[in-house]
Amino acid sequence: MTEIYSVLPFVAALCPFGGAVIVPGVYAISKRARDWLAFATMLVTGILVLSMAPGVFGGVEYVYLSLHVTAFGYLMGVVTIMVGLTVTAYSVFYVRKLPEPWLNYYHMLTLLFVGGILGMFFSTNLATIYLFFEASTIVAILLVSFERGRAFEAGYKFYMLSGLGAIFTIMSITLIYAATGTLELTSIPGSLSGTVAKPHTLLDLGAVLAIVGFGLKAGLVPFHAWLPDAHAEAPTPISAILSGVVVKTGAYTLFLILFTIHGGISLGKIVPILYFLAVISMLFGAFMALAQTDIKRLLAYSTVSQMGYIILGLSYGSALGVEGGIFHILNHSIFKVLLFLCAGNLILQTGTRNIKKMGGFARKMPFTAFSFVVASLAMAGVPPFGGFWSKVLIYYAGIEQNQPILTVLAIFASCITLAYMVRVIHTIFFGELSTENVKLNERIDWTMLPILALSILSILIGVFPELGLMIVRPAAQTLLGFVSKL
Repeated sequence: MTEIYSVLPFVAALCPFGGAVIVPGVYAISKRARDWLAFATMLVTGILVLSMAPGVFGGVEYVYLSLHVTAFGYLMGVVTIMVGLTVTAYSVFYVRKLPEPWLNYYHMLTLLFVGGILGMFFSTNLATIYLFFEASTIVAILLVSFERGRAFEAGYKFYMLSGLGAIFTIMSITLIYAATGTLELTSIPGSLSGTVAKPHTLLDLGAVLAIVGFGLKAGLVPFHAWLPDAHAEAPTPISAILSGVVVKTGAYTLFLILFTIHGGISLGKIVPILYFLAVISMLFGAFMALAQTDIKRLLAYSTVSQMGYIILGLSYGSALGVEGGIFHILNHSIFKVLLFLCAGNLILQTGTRNIKKMGGFARKMPFTAFSFVVASLAMAGVPPFGGFWSKVLIYYAGIEQNQPILTVLAIFASCITLAYMVRVIHTIFFGELSTENVKLNERIDWTMLPILALSILSILIGVFPELGLMIVRPAAQTLLGFVSKL
């Protein structure tokens, strides 16, 4: 890999922070301009991020101060921009019900949130990653608590558990530094390869602590307690960011550390723990989703289940498994954000999150129905939708690694996913239409554009999986590259 010193990563990460700062000033001039400012800021940030694409796919890593953009971090940055664009566009109309000046705070916090996440993905230094990681967590807690009432309880739970996770994270980083003498992840393989007596004990303990600290943010069972409440009580666009990006920050950082210090976790001591967490998350999340009547809690538990697939694929440590896990990160961000935005439409129209109080909406809300079905089938791994290919790669990786039981359990969890999503689709869109919903009609406005765009993207990746794999493979090679350096 060739390193190029460039200001682009810094400007791209700084852009959302700049947008957040000028929100009050723009509001003083025009409320309408303020409403569109977050989307415009994300658009500019997206252009800056995309301008790095030729270099990243050409084998270049961008470096500036403590920022270091690898192909893996770049992919996560692209996912963040994609989610940020769809959510800010959707929020323009969705959050207009909020009183002033709460709208100012909402847009400011959303931009700060995205900026913190981008800064984390664009770094390979553990200190920088931790600072951005915790900064984005603080903003996330404020956004989860935004609608007050029960949201305060969800935000407080998120705050307490995040604080606990931070303790484990700091201890993990401290042990890794003690064992390697550096916080720069790209320097650790070289440091370890030059050591005759490798500090296995410190690294193993640091890895276990990282699994707890970052596993909590990833929503893995049994560290998931914050996730259902936070996803359910946050404003729906924020729920989409939580599921589409935030839980991925935990998986991203965890495996960046594990592949760096253990060379693709080849020591084997950590692998059984990861397998267990992946399988228990897949199954527990699926069975809990099966029992939900609150649409947002159902989608929250399905996130727990889908994170299990990502962890399982990456835990295999093979080229096929890593590609499958990272591909599922991309696919999950698409179909889960789509599901939450569709849920937002349903909640706006009906005023309830209770699935049993919805029914017969297929004719009343055809675009939402179409998009919800596409996202549901993608999540269940049904062809020809995006989620199918990433899951197939993970299944094949399991067979390749002589793990038939894990593969069968992963397929079983997908069957449960299909079962509860078919139930939801039947109830909401083809069930009996209640009298209070007879006059309900779908709003055809700006909020439908991001929903339809994500639907088309999921279908395109399902029909042409190479479109997704083109950007996934360089990211997978970044992780696997750490193995060859040890």
